[in-house]
Amino acid sequence: MKLMVSLKLLLTTLILSGVLTGCATNSTQHSYKLDYYTLTHSAVFTQRETINALLKEAEAEPNDSTATLLNNYCDLVERHIIYVSEDNIPQQCSSRTVNHLTRSCAMKFHQCTRMCSLRSNDCQSCIKRSRECLE
Repeated sequence: MKLMVSLKLLLTTLILSGVLTGCATNSTQHSYKLDYYTLTHSAVFTQRETINALLKEAEAEPNDSTATLLNNYCDLVERHIIYVSEDNIPQQCSSRTVNHLTRSCAMKFHQCTRMCSLRSNDCQSCIKRSRECLE
């Protein structure tokens, strides 16, 4: 009799813990996790292209590529892949709106840059896709 009661109690506990675990998992939550290699590869490309864009901007008008690269740069700063002291964080990073669109576009950009060679212009299409994603 005691064995039957303890078996029912154990079964009830297992069922309740399964239900609670199922309820705790929210399928509407988005995951933006990326591996370290993808992020560092993207960081190298993003920093180089941001510097190039800012040097061109000093000569001419700012363009959409600069804004796109800054969104991805800010994402890398937030992920602690690129270290920037508090004094040197670009104003665009602190004033930008972080939402599903900006995070998912940055994630796609990082994944795209992982697949291209950093010693060529292969990654330019990643900037274009990221700009279109943010529009």
